[in-house]
Amino acid sequence: MLEIERKFLMDGFPIGLELISEVDIEQGYVSFDPEVRIRKAVDKHTGKEEYRITIKGDGDLTRSEIETEITSDFYYDAVDFLDANMIVKDYKKYKLGPWKLEVACVDPGTDWSFYYAEIEFPTEQDAKDFVVPSYFGREITFNEDYKMKYYWKRTRM
Repeated sequence: MLEIERKFLMDGFPIGLELISEVDIEQGYVSFDPEVRIRKAVDKHTGKEEYRITIKGDGDLTRSEIETEITSDFYYDAVDFLDANMIVKDYKKYKLGPWKLEVACVDPGTDWSFYYAEIEFPTEQDAKDFVVPSYFGREITFNEDYKMKYYWKRTRM
């Protein structure tokens, strides 16, 4: 499957947008080339837990992605194997016109915490045509410093 998305720095969570969901996320990296990520997501309202493993290809705006559900046992065995603190995200999804705006606060309460937003698009043309709202910060789609696998390397290794 292809993932087409643009990413932006944010000053915080947006105000005045319709909130779709709120999730607490933990994620860690098993491999960097190819990028293999494990993730636990807990819905803040229902408590429902979801565990996934994702394999991502190289790329910026567009890249290949394979994702599937895993068991909680597999997730926690992988966490033990990694022997590192998982990246923590306070993750919220909003309605933004026809799009879904996903905003995360990464590692809240730490010295290296930051907010970023991403929007997935069905086509590259939709991504290029997207009119960026004035309250978005600098675009980081093409900045490797903000890819989570590199963030993991900087803060966990």
